[in-house]
Amino acid sequence: MKITKNILALLLLFVLGACSSSSEEDPDPTPTPTPEQNVFERLQGSTFQQVEKTSDCATCEDEINYYIFSKDALQITGTTYEDVCEQNDIQPIGNCADCATVEENTPQKLTLCLGSLCQTITFLSDDEIQFDFPAAGETWTAQHYTEEPPCKDWDPVGDGEDTVLERLKGKTFQQIETVDTCGTCDDEKNYYMFLDDGIRITGTTLDDVCEQNDFYAFGDDIELNNTEELQICIGTFPFRFCQTITFLSENEIHFDFPAFNQTWTAQLYTEDVPCTDWAPSTNPFFTGAFDGAVLSNVTYDPFGATYLWPSSAQSWAGFANNNEYIYPLSFPNGGSVTFTAATSGVDIDVRFRIEYDVWPNVDPAYDTNALTISGTDPKEYTVEIPPQGSNTYSSMLFYLMTPDQELIVSSDFQLTVY
Repeated sequence: MKITKNILALLLLFVLGACSSSSEEDPDPTPTPTPEQNVFERLQGSTFQQVEKTSDCATCEDEINYYIFSKDALQITGTTYEDVCEQNDIQPIGNCADCATVEENTPQKLTLCLGSLCQTITFLSDDEIQFDFPAAGETWTAQHYTEEPPCKDWDPVGDGEDTVLERLKGKTFQQIETVDTCGTCDDEKNYYMFLDDGIRITGTTLDDVCEQNDFYAFGDDIELNNTEELQICIGTFPFRFCQTITFLSENEIHFDFPAFNQTWTAQLYTEDVPCTDWAPSTNPFFTGAFDGAVLSNVTYDPFGATYLWPSSAQSWAGFANNNEYIYPLSFPNGGSVTFTAATSGVDIDVRFRIEYDVWPNVDPAYDTNALTISGTDPKEYTVEIPPQGSNTYSSMLFYLMTPDQELIVSSDFQLTVY
């Protein structure tokens, strides 16, 4: 099973079916289409099978994928060659916030987009379709499948006492890392605390100076949990990374992080865990790009990043604060956000938004006035937040209001409460 699976099944079409392959089945032919049918109409009610081999491409595996089309969704299931279920995802198609949208639909081709990522489906014959994913330069094929597709009701996330996650909960594992361990490693100690609702990762230097304290809620990020392995993904596409955790023994676990071609181990730790109350900063980190917004060139010491709101992104796309330690916020006398930024030549309007909590529990909420960033030389800007009474806020967002223009931020976002 591919480690880079995204719960957004449109992206899974790439990572699960990234290569062309020929079917091992000999399916019955599909009904001959009528001339006026477009590709989406021809697909609805049909299943197509892709038999994939490790030799097909660098990220391919020995597995079988099934694409099940309906009028409002695409369901993707998958098995090993031994018919063991390993995937069951549904991507809605339509106008909802998480839906893939139909950008083009003719008798020749269907183009589906999720944010700025698009792929095209065409019929090669009545029995074979081709997927074209230009963002990755990949194409693959799938053949018409007339039997009942497997794994349609299978849940990849188990909750039995013998699953990896249940065995991890309530335990801490320590990793002592050195620069010789891997290309991106440092001299540090990392602690992985497995809680009921997520993972807290703290870290120190080898001299026990705190340098990390992060919490990652499980949410929908658990891709697989069985007696053999736990697969967890962090972040959102394109900054979404997945790793697999397995037990080597009762006292040692193994991490596999294929995005960076790295593996490491951690040992059971039973003493008090350091840095659980340490806060890295009292300022927001607007590093949570969502719904098509793009963040690049990120540095943290000192902070710097390039922000972009593509016209292909959702109208509400933006950047969420990822520093949970600033919450809850209150502004009884008002406040401000100060930062240093520049443009690539075109003025860019920006704004901030504070919300009671994350969607959908956002009210009360407040949007600041728009601020115009001008010029290619970095300048300091301040956005004011007027008094908010007794309201409290646990969500803070940053938006660009000018599409297709890069904003270069070269300082921390300094949050001040008056």
